[in-house]
Amino acid sequence: MFKGTRRSVAAIAAVLGLGIGSAVWAASAASAAPAAAAVPECTSSELAVWVYNNPGGGAAGSFDLPIGFTNISGRSCYLVGWPGVSATNSAGTQLGSAATRDATEPRKVVTLAPDATANADLKVIDVFNFTASACKPTTAALLKVFPPDQKSALTAFFSWPVCAKKGPVYLVVQRIRAGAPNPDE
Repeated sequence: MFKGTRRSVAAIAAVLGLGIGSAVWAASAASAAPAAAAVPECTSSELAVWVYNNPGGGAAGSFDLPIGFTNISGRSCYLVGWPGVSATNSAGTQLGSAATRDATEPRKVVTLAPDATANADLKVIDVFNFTASACKPTTAALLKVFPPDQKSALTAFFSWPVCAKKGPVYLVVQRIRAGAPNPDE
């Protein structure tokens, strides 16, 4: 009977050891898991968008307008990638083709503290570089801007000549960058 008791105690000890080892492994595996993102992605409702309507740098036949994204929420959030941009009339109807992305630079995460601003340059190509029949020049009233990864657009004042006809690429947007726009660049 003593031998059986010894075996039972050894079996119980082995099971307890296995249970404790499993619990330690589970606890260390849980702590090694990546933490949830501490800073959420900015939503359209957390941002104000604006255009610095004073043409800056550019090349012959085009100029750059910085688009500013200001965090109006009370918490930090981040932006990454390219905004969606198109010119519209005062009723919000899109004029011509939406902006294409200048993908020469990689995506970078930009974290915005409350009241901080990030920007993305919008290259506006002179619509008079296109034939009138291919472009159908008109004047836009607004820019419709979709912050990266958002389905809800914001609008900003934008009174510039644009193409009303789809096809010609007259808007090219760069990725989001940290900092407020610098119109002297």
